Amino acid sequence: MAVINMTAAFIRSLSSKPPDSGRVEYWDSQTAGLCLRVSPTGQGTWTFRYRPREGAGFQRITLGKLNELTLAEARERVLRHRVAVSDGGDPQSERKARREAASQALTFDGLAQRYLDEYAKPNKKSWRNDEGYLKRPRAAWGARPAAAIARRDVIALLDTIRSEAPVSANRTHTILTTLFNWAAEGELLEATPIAGLKKRAKETAKERVLSDPEIRVLWQMLDGAESVSDDVADALKLILVLGQRPGEVAGALQSELIKLDGTGDARWEIPATRTKSGRAHVVPLPPMAVEIFESALNRRAIDGDGQSVFASKFTSRKTIARHSLSHRLSRVIQRLRLDGPYSEACRSLQEVPPTPHDLRRTLATGLARLGVPREDRKAVLAHIEGDVHGQHYDKYERMREKRSALDLWTRHLRDLVGKPQSSLVSSKGEIA
Repeated sequence: MAVINMTAAFIRSLSSKPPDSGRVEYWDSQTAGLCLRVSPTGQGTWTFRYRPREGAGFQRITLGKLNELTLAEARERVLRHRVAVSDGGDPQSERKARREAASQALTFDGLAQRYLDEYAKPNKKSWRNDEGYLKRPRAAWGARPAAAIARRDVIALLDTIRSEAPVSANRTHTILTTLFNWAAEGELLEATPIAGLKKRAKETAKERVLSDPEIRVLWQMLDGAESVSDDVADALKLILVLGQRPGEVAGALQSELIKLDGTGDARWEIPATRTKSGRAHVVPLPPMAVEIFESALNRRAIDGDGQSVFASKFTSRKTIARHSLSHRLSRVIQRLRLDGPYSEACRSLQEVPPTPHDLRRTLATGLARLGVPREDRKAVLAHIEGDVHGQHYDKYERMREKRSALDLWTRHLRDLVGKPQSSLVSSKGEIA
């Protein structure tokens, strides 16, 4: 235990000289009970140790983090607590009692909403995914006090989800871990009930790639399916044509589409706020993609809001939701008939149903099969290099290479789906 005549200069020096190992405590010689705990990472926490009048044991209360509280402010807080202790108070026990009372009053549904509003929405572009994965926990525990949710409750819910959808169980686990950690750090809960809990389902890397016959069947089904809106069908086609992430396609805005006028410079400029990497991404548009976008824009000219490319049927959203693509694709595949000239492709689609992301993987694999170099494939997919050069210095967009790759791929697609095949699709949108 080091007793130090703390100064502002000494506090500043700690950030450049953190402890080599373990946590070190520095005690202020001028203010009895004031302690600064510093970890090897340089993180520090101010605490106050005191002995209540009722009881012989020492208590310790956290005052705040080093980067949020100056030395003068920490000393001032100690003085206030010391007055309370001399009057018979016990600040730590009182804080714990207030926290427990607040926890009992806070339902899980209220905690989930606070997490979404105060953390997920301001910090995560994918906050709607969090909202979606919290639906099952909120339905199960909504009215219960958040502090009453036990480890056994979480395990039971995750195991139920795992029996239906193993991947969703793991995603729900991840969101709940983040939520409970956030609540514990913000002192909304005393502790997280699932600290150290391992994922309940085993995941394997996804490898689903559509074969050429499967592409032909799925494309024709999207053209004729009554169970899928034109917007959803076009969005799914664009994922296959351009290989961009399903969420980016679903959320496309009219302002992002540049020069759809046949000049050969058509492109889609996805802003950094909508990309996974946080970097703007420019996608050159081959004629096949331009046709699909123009079809959607023509529909928007009649009933659109002037902003979205693919409109949601819900008034609370401007663009279609990412999960709508998954649901509609699944519905299309379920309606495939297993007889006829394409029965094998139909059967394989139903036995191993692809997801919207598998359409993106299909493009990536198809480009490799067509001989497109790895660097150009990565450029199309917006897979950036992880080193400093790739992230901060290499700003070359590889537009020429991306356009060449996508032109090659769409020529291949036209060979598969461009010929009239209306006889394959029944009046109900079923592959015969």
